[in-house]
Amino acid sequence: MLYNKLSDYLKKRYGERVQRLPINAGFTCPNKTGARGTGGCIYCEETGSGFASLSPKTPIAEQIKFMIERYKGRANKFMAYFQSNTNTYAPPHVLKKIYDSALIDDRIIILDISTRPDSVEDEKLDLIASYKEKMDVYLEFGLQSVNYNTLKILNRGHTLAEFIDAVNRAKKRDIEVIAHMIIDLPWDNEEDIIEGAKILSALKIDGVKLHSLYITENTILGQMYKKGEVQPLSLEEFMERNILFLEYLDPEIVIHRLAADPPKEGVLHGNWGMSKIKIINLLEKEMRNRNTYQGRLYNYLNR
Repeated sequence: MLYNKLSDYLKKRYGERVQRLPINAGFTCPNKTGARGTGGCIYCEETGSGFASLSPKTPIAEQIKFMIERYKGRANKFMAYFQSNTNTYAPPHVLKKIYDSALIDDRIIILDISTRPDSVEDEKLDLIASYKEKMDVYLEFGLQSVNYNTLKILNRGHTLAEFIDAVNRAKKRDIEVIAHMIIDLPWDNEEDIIEGAKILSALKIDGVKLHSLYITENTILGQMYKKGEVQPLSLEEFMERNILFLEYLDPEIVIHRLAADPPKEGVLHGNWGMSKIKIINLLEKEMRNRNTYQGRLYNYLNR
């Protein structure tokens, strides 16, 4: 096994394919409203990474029905995935109504909520944990980098310490935690990549989503790119970092994503002109050529 692939993990756990249904609930972000900062992360485009979902003007129940119909005949179990922006950025009683509105079909067996580590107060975690009585619950935290200076450049509005605190509090409630990492940030080096894998392993993270850095129009990063202030890494460097991260990562951690497709419009740099599937195929081929695998260098943490 090259790595602990999500599709294999889900089939083993649930007996068949589980299809993710992206939901846009119309949330914004505390890093845009002034609660944590303004302007958002420098790479964040208009949809808040929700370009694969429908318009937030579409009622959530209708989004779910549409998505289930799209996969008719291909999947019978589903994951309700609140994707766009910060999906815990509201009072708990409001969040409950929003989450409940997505759980309209008995075939939805997973509630997956994407958010920020600085937007999960204990009351919200208690609410999210309450859904475990009916289904499995995943909570996704954007981290992107473990380097303090890189987080400042990205204008993340939080530090590594807040991420660790959020993970620990979620884990106390037996919520499964997934971390997002941008693996080819030009301000990080290979030591940061290794340290990121070690920290996530030490925290006993359940899953990881790895992303490449895409740059779009109408973002701060896009302006920096046009001015020549940022130089994206090459595909070869991305692959090297991706493999290095996997080698140091606990092999029990599920890999939810190795690469992601950028938006369809307004892209200044993204995926080196390749599809996500092609990049994943290249990564897997290179791992086979090197005879390497997830956890090959997982020889730390009291081992």
